[in-house]
Amino acid sequence: MTKNNVADDVFDISSLDSVDESRMTVAVNGKLTDWVWVFAGPGHPQTVEQSDRISKERLHREHQQEQARVNGRKWKAPDETADEVLDRNVRIVAERLLDWYRADSSGRRTERPILLNGEPYPFSRENAVALLKDRRKGALLIQALEFLGDEAAFSKRSETA
Repeated sequence: MTKNNVADDVFDISSLDSVDESRMTVAVNGKLTDWVWVFAGPGHPQTVEQSDRISKERLHREHQQEQARVNGRKWKAPDETADEVLDRNVRIVAERLLDWYRADSSGRRTERPILLNGEPYPFSRENAVALLKDRRKGALLIQALEFLGDEAAFSKRSETA
């Protein structure tokens, strides 16, 4: 370890725990907005449920491959359309999205509504899916997927950071 990277005198294994929720501030054209999305962390029940579903799907696919091999058949992965890929990615994000809100300059929730075409657009799973499926708003889906894939987004922050 380098001098700047010296371990503390006390190490608690719980410091490895991820947070249950993390917040992503939505950016538009590289500029942060006051729109905050709240996502379930790795240990959150919604994420655990999603992981279980994905694992079962993977095991089912592996079982099909093994059955084909045992029976002397060639296994061919099903072709996925662009819409199916979009649906899969939207589902990954929507299953972990817990809420959204507008924040003040210090990051606290405000009562100001999220608007779509001048009308309030409150958080709901259906509204989230509709937004994420809108190809005109593809940057939003990409931003959310990148956020979910960033392990640091769900790491506990040190008290000095």
